[in-house]
Amino acid sequence: MRVLQRACAAGAIAALFALGLTGCSGASEKVVEHTTSSVTLAPGESLVVDFGEVNATVGEEWVITNEPDPSVLEPGEQRSRYLGDDGETGAPSEVSYRFAPEGDGTTVIRFEYRFRGAVPEDAADQESAEITVTVK
Repeated sequence: MRVLQRACAAGAIAALFALGLTGCSGASEKVVEHTTSSVTLAPGESLVVDFGEVNATVGEEWVITNEPDPSVLEPGEQRSRYLGDDGETGAPSEVSYRFAPEGDGTTVIRFEYRFRGAVPEDAADQESAEITVTVK
């Protein structure tokens, strides 16, 4: 009976230790679509804003027009993953922006769609996104 109690205690300690290591293994990320209007992050949780497929080779891009408050989030870091085959040109990429937390608070990030460096002339092609981010 005493051996069983020690084995259970050792197993419980090992499980708690493993959970502690899992929590420290790296920063977590919350991924949201660019159409999201607001999001709340836990301390240490980064925000990733997903724009889906964007074809930079034809001049499509999403740009930040209002950076977040630097006391709440770090500046955005654009990420992209090319979807074409090696050596292929003209394929789109999956594009996102990542914002690491800096401190508690609320801030607003604004993005704008641009085509060949400018806002499209046709109102139907004009897009923007605004996300209110709270870190608490």
